[in-house]
Amino acid sequence: MSLGWLTAVTADASPEQLPVLAWTRRELASLLTDELVPLRKLSAAIMADPAMALRVMQRANAVPHRHFSAEVVMLEDAAHMLGTQSLLRLESEASVAEEVLDAERLASYRRSAGRAVLAGLLAQDWAELDRDRFPSEVSLAALLNNLGELFLLAHGDARINRYLELVEVSHVLPHEAEYVSLGESLEELGHVLAVRWKLPEMVREAMRARNARYLRTLCVMLATQIARDAFSAWRHPMRLRDLRLAAELLNLDLPSLIQRINRVLGAFNPTAARYGLGSLALLPLERDGRLSATTHAPWTPAFCLAPREDDYLACLAALSDRSLSDRESVFATLLRGLHRGLGLNRAVFAVYCPRRRTLMAEFLVGTDFEPTFNRFSLSLDSGGLFGELLDAPSALWLNEETQADLLPRIPLEIVELIGDTRFFVMSMWVSGQPVGVVYADRRSASCRLDARSYASFLRLVSQAGLRLEGLERG
Repeated sequence: MSLGWLTAVTADASPEQLPVLAWTRRELASLLTDELVPLRKLSAAIMADPAMALRVMQRANAVPHRHFSAEVVMLEDAAHMLGTQSLLRLESEASVAEEVLDAERLASYRRSAGRAVLAGLLAQDWAELDRDRFPSEVSLAALLNNLGELFLLAHGDARINRYLELVEVSHVLPHEAEYVSLGESLEELGHVLAVRWKLPEMVREAMRARNARYLRTLCVMLATQIARDAFSAWRHPMRLRDLRLAAELLNLDLPSLIQRINRVLGAFNPTAARYGLGSLALLPLERDGRLSATTHAPWTPAFCLAPREDDYLACLAALSDRSLSDRESVFATLLRGLHRGLGLNRAVFAVYCPRRRTLMAEFLVGTDFEPTFNRFSLSLDSGGLFGELLDAPSALWLNEETQADLLPRIPLEIVELIGDTRFFVMSMWVSGQPVGVVYADRRSASCRLDARSYASFLRLVSQAGLRLEGLERG
């Protein structure tokens, strides 16, 4: 993400910039007249509006309290800690979306809030099924997972409307929609805001793509995705992958998972009008319990990402001087150069663990909404193509000409994970030792890799390796 843009848009950001919905004000005002209102009922009303939940959590973690020495991570605890009078003040001080947003932004804002609520309900249901110790912590993280999107809608950045049109109407993958409409990462924006506002660790970490390897954060990511799929009437291109991974996570077969999802949708639909929505369609099953054929419809990209030479040269220059003073900024610059500079859809650095002989995704770009892909992990005990890359500094381009020779040397699970079997990959070495591999692709065979991009890929990765060696020398 552009550091200048991110700094500017978040410089004076506060939770108060996200307005609550009018019905939230009315419902909370009514509930809080009764000091004996059940905490569970009160929490449910707050959870039905992400802006109100955000205010409550941020306020609870911003003030010291004798009963809570650690971070407050659950909404019930936050509401109990603040008490009825503080909640009444929060409710009365909040701006109201219907009063401060114009009609177009209001419709998008309410819809985005409704999708967040559905994600929270799915995550709650799955966490309870999985016997999670704190299901409401998982649910809250899902409710606030699209914080960046909600903030831009409230903040007034007109580009977010184009993004939503591409995703919800044209069914463009969110990464590609970000690339052409925003030029920025909503996940990164949300994470910066969550850190700044001291939101719970679970909320923050569920916004990091690499944390798809952990079951609780994966649950949040998948709930967010399934909610997005439901809001697109089950036409989003990644829906089948999302469903399969959710079924695996919950140890369910697909029909059982779908029945469970449909029950949650059945509970959400009576409240849909609050968010300016009609009832959401249930996920269809055939009579024999199998997935409807429409769920398996093939996907082809609406467009291919265009390289941006100015971004590429800026990243190359940054990697060539001493301005990058830590490992994370080196990889952030490298992956930005690959993604934005070269127009490569997905770029990943997988770190090598010599003791375990494994590669595991550590830094990723262009994969924010792909929890399946973000779980990349590979044991090298059986050797294969990726193992060979770590025997000596090397790189390869898997394409039509090399596929017959190289493809049989790639584990089947990696082939299935990647989807398209055309990519660039290069091992990275620092001070004579392998530290990992850099992988990049264009996701679809219809967006072809080319020799010029490969040469630029090699140059960027090599320069990043040299910068890491410079950091190691001090």
